[in-house]
Amino acid sequence: MSETSQSGVRSGSKIRVGILHSLSGTMSISEASLMEAELMAIAQINAAGGVLGCTIEPVIEDGASDPATFALKARKLIEQDKVATIFGGWTSAIRKAVLPVLEELNALMWYPVEYEGLECSRQIFYTGICPNQQVEPAVDWLLKNQGKRFYLLGSDYVFPRTANKLIKAQLKQQGGSLVGEEYVALGTTEFRELIGRIETAKPDVVFSTLNGDSNLAFYQQYKEAGISATEIPIMAVSVAEEELRRIGGSTAVGHYASWSYFQSIDTPQNQEFVKSFQAQYGADRVTSAPLESAYVQVYLWKQAAEQAGSFEVDLLREAAYGQTFDAPGGQVRIEPNNHVRKQCHIGKILPDGQFEIVFTSAGAIKPQPWLGIEELKDSISPVVFDMLAEVSQSIQYSCQLEQKSREVEVAMAQLVATNERLQKTQDQLLQAEAKFRELQAREKLLKSRLSSQIRSSLELDQILLTAVQEIRSLLQIDCCQFFWYRCEVNPPRFELMQEANLLLQQVGELKQKRGQHLQGLEVRIDQQGMLQIDDLAVDEQLDVISRDRLASLGIKSLLIAPVQTRANKMGIVVCQHCRESRPWSNQEVELIASVVDQLASAIDQAELYAQSRMTAVLATAQAEQLKQALHDLKAYQAQLVQTEKMSTLGTLVAGVAHEINNPTSFIYGNLHYAKEYTQNLLELVKLYQKYYPEPISEIEAYTQTIELEFLAKDLPKTLYSMEIGAERIRHLVLSLRNFSRTDHAQMQPMNIHEGIESTLLILRNRIKGKGERPPLELIKDYGPLPPVECYPSQLNQVFMNLLGNAIDALEESGVGCEWSDRREPITQNPTIWIRTELLDSDRVAIRIADNGPGMTEEVKLKLFDPFFTTKPIGKGTGLGLSISYQIVVEKHGGVLRCESVLGKGTEFAIELPVYQCHETRATAAPSVAAASLPHC
Repeated sequence: MSETSQSGVRSGSKIRVGILHSLSGTMSISEASLMEAELMAIAQINAAGGVLGCTIEPVIEDGASDPATFALKARKLIEQDKVATIFGGWTSAIRKAVLPVLEELNALMWYPVEYEGLECSRQIFYTGICPNQQVEPAVDWLLKNQGKRFYLLGSDYVFPRTANKLIKAQLKQQGGSLVGEEYVALGTTEFRELIGRIETAKPDVVFSTLNGDSNLAFYQQYKEAGISATEIPIMAVSVAEEELRRIGGSTAVGHYASWSYFQSIDTPQNQEFVKSFQAQYGADRVTSAPLESAYVQVYLWKQAAEQAGSFEVDLLREAAYGQTFDAPGGQVRIEPNNHVRKQCHIGKILPDGQFEIVFTSAGAIKPQPWLGIEELKDSISPVVFDMLAEVSQSIQYSCQLEQKSREVEVAMAQLVATNERLQKTQDQLLQAEAKFRELQAREKLLKSRLSSQIRSSLELDQILLTAVQEIRSLLQIDCCQFFWYRCEVNPPRFELMQEANLLLQQVGELKQKRGQHLQGLEVRIDQQGMLQIDDLAVDEQLDVISRDRLASLGIKSLLIAPVQTRANKMGIVVCQHCRESRPWSNQEVELIASVVDQLASAIDQAELYAQSRMTAVLATAQAEQLKQALHDLKAYQAQLVQTEKMSTLGTLVAGVAHEINNPTSFIYGNLHYAKEYTQNLLELVKLYQKYYPEPISEIEAYTQTIELEFLAKDLPKTLYSMEIGAERIRHLVLSLRNFSRTDHAQMQPMNIHEGIESTLLILRNRIKGKGERPPLELIKDYGPLPPVECYPSQLNQVFMNLLGNAIDALEESGVGCEWSDRREPITQNPTIWIRTELLDSDRVAIRIADNGPGMTEEVKLKLFDPFFTTKPIGKGTGLGLSISYQIVVEKHGGVLRCESVLGKGTEFAIELPVYQCHETRATAAPSVAAASLPHC
C-alpha cells in the first residue's frame, strides 16, 4: 500500500487512492459515471480538509472491460503508484480477476455494484447489494403482482448465471415456473431471434441480467418487435438511470428495475446529492444506485481511516465494521461480513428516464451473501461455506469452457473458409492454366515466334522483355520499349519497364529521360488508340513542342500502341527508328495490334498467377496457424476439464478424511481406558478366584461356558489389535489429508518425505501382489532434506504421476518371472527405487527409478508433449508427464529429467530449489495442482 499508510500519517501530505473502472469497451456505458461520482466525493472531502490532514490524490486507470487488464492495473496501482486503497470494478469476472492480487499484496478494494453473492473476502468491501437485497425481493414482488411464468435472460458470465440459479430455486419454492433461459456474450447487439422466442413462450415477465451496452440494443429491438410493458414487462437488475439516459425512457417505459437507490427518492440528502452531481457534470446527467454506492463508499473509507487514525489496511478494515453513513438513498451500515445493509426499491420506468417507486422494503435489509446460511454458522461445518464458494467459481469455469468451445467453433469455421478460399484459388489456377494453354494454341495458329516467346513464362518482367526483344527483332527497328502510365502520381508520367535498343549509347539517355519525351502524348493515344508516325519531320499529328522534343532525341519514325489490362492499368509499346525515316506498313500495324492484345492477356495472366501464388501462400500459412490454434485450444479445454475433476476429487477426499477422522479419534482415545478397565476387571476376577476357589455350581458352569481362562488371555490381545487398527486408520486419514490439501496463493514449506509417504500409502494397494503377480519391491534411500518451499499438492501430484507410471511399466512389462507372458524365464523382481538427497545448500533432488522395460529414444523425445501416451486407449490421457513438467519447471523453477535404457529400466530425476525466487512466486499459480490424472 502507500508509503503514507506504512510510515504513519503526516499532516499536509497527500494520500493516493486508485480509481479503477472500464473507461473503454462494452462496460464503459455503465462504469464511466461511477468514476465521476468517486471523483466528486474526493473533491468534497478535500474541500472539507481531507482525511487525517492529508489531501486525497486519485490515480485513474482504465480496465478496458477486460478482467486480465483489471488485474494488471490493480497490481500497478498497488506496487508502483502506492495507493492506500482502490475504488472500482463492475462485473464479477473482473472482481474475481483482481481478488488474487489484493490477497497477495494485502490491499483493499471497494466494490460498488450488485453481485451474485457466495463470496466474502476480507480484501473487498462490497458496497453494492447481494441477491437477498435485490433479486429476492424483486422475484417476490413479481410473483405477487405480475405472474408466475418467468423468462430468464442474462449476459454470459458469473453474476447472471448465479443469480438465475437463485431465481429458479425461489420460483420452485414459491410455485413459479420457468418458460425459458438464455445467455448471450457481453457486447451482443442482435436480439431479434431471441425476442421472437420470448414472444412464442408468452411469459408473464422477462427477468433480465444483461449488462453493458447489450441493454441498449435489447430494449430498442424489444420495442421494435411491438411488445409493450403491459403485455410482457421486463424486470432488470443492471439497468439504472445512467443506462436509461442512453436507452431512452420512451423506449423502456413501463418496464421495471430493482435497486437500493433511485434518483427519484424524495429526501433532502438525495436532492442535495443530485444537485451537486448535475452542477459538476451537467444538468442533463442522472444518478443511479451503482453511482450512489460509488459515491458513498469513498465517505465510508474516509470515516474508517479517521476512526483507525491510520491508512494501514488491517487497522482500517477493523475500524470500518459498524460504520454508518446517511447516504442519499437512506442510512447504510457496514456489516462484519464486509457487506452493507441497505433498503430495496422497485421502480417503474417513466418516459423521462426516471423511476416511479412502486415498492420499498420495510427497512434496511441485512446482507446475506451466503444465502442466509451464515446465520447458522455456529451449527454449520466450514466445509459448507467452502463448497458454496466453489459454486460461483464452477460457473465461471463453465463460462470459460463455453467461451473456449465457441472459439474452437470460430477457428473451425475460419479453417473451413480458408480451405474454401484455397480451393477457389486452386480453381483459379486451373482456369489460368487452361486459358494459358488456349493462348498457346493461338500461338501455334498464328505461327508467330513472338507469341510463343510471350507465353513461355508467367513472370511479368520476362514477358515484357521477351515482347520488346521479339518486336525489335521482327520489325528490324532501332528500339522497342514498354512503359506503364502512372496516373496516380503528381504529375502523371510514363515509367520505363523494359526496352530492347540497338543503339546502346542512346539507352542511357532514354532511361535518364524516364519517358519525359512521351509527355503530352497520352491524350492523343487515348483518342486515336494507336499513334503512327512514318516521318517525324513532315508529320502534322503532333504539336511543335512534342515534335521538337522527339526530334532532339534523334527519333525519325514512331509507332505507339496502347496496352489496356483488365485491372485498368495502361501501358504502351513504343517502336522507334532513329537512323532514317521508316514507313510502317499496314501488315506491321496489324501485327503490333495483335501482339498488343496478346501482350495484355499475357500481363493479365501473369498478374493473376502472381496474385494466386500469394493467396495460396497466405492461405496455407493461415491454415497452419489455425491448426496450431485448434490444437492449443483442445489442450487448454482438456486441462480445464481435468482441473475441475481433480478439484472435485480433492474436495471429496478431504471431506471423507475429515468424516473418518472424527469417529476414529473417538475410538482411539477410549481404547486406553478400555484396556485399563478390562485389566482391572480381570484382576478382580483373579482375586475372587484366589479367595473363593470353590464358587457355587452356577458360577462354575458359566465360567466353563465363556471359557474364562481363554478370555482372560485373549481379551488384551483383542484390544491391542483394535489399537493397531485405529492407529493405521489415523495414519491413512493423515496421508489423505496431506495428499489432498488445497494450495493457497502463497507457497509453504513442505516435508518432501511426508509427501512421498502419503502418495505411497495411497498407492499401497497397487504395490501389493495381485493374483499371480508378486508384490513390487520398494527400496527407499532418504537423505536428510530441509523443508522445501513449494505448492505441496502440486508436488504430491508429480509423485503420484511418476510412481503410477513406474507401477504401470512394471505391470505391463511382466517383470517378475512366473506371472509373465514371456517365454524365457526372468529372475529379476519388479522393483522401484526412491532416493532423495541434498545437492547443495539450496537444491534438493528426488529420483524415482524402476527396472521396467525402459523406452526408446523416439519415445523419450516426445515424453513431455501434451496428449502423447504409449498406453492403450482409455487408460492414459497423455497429460500426466506434460503437467508434471509444468509443475516442476514452470511453477517451481526446477528440473525434470528422464534417463531410460531400453530393456533395463527408467529413472526420473526431479531437482527443486529449497527457496523460491520472487519471479517464480509472482508468476506461479496453484491451478495446475489438480490438472491431470496420474497417467502419461
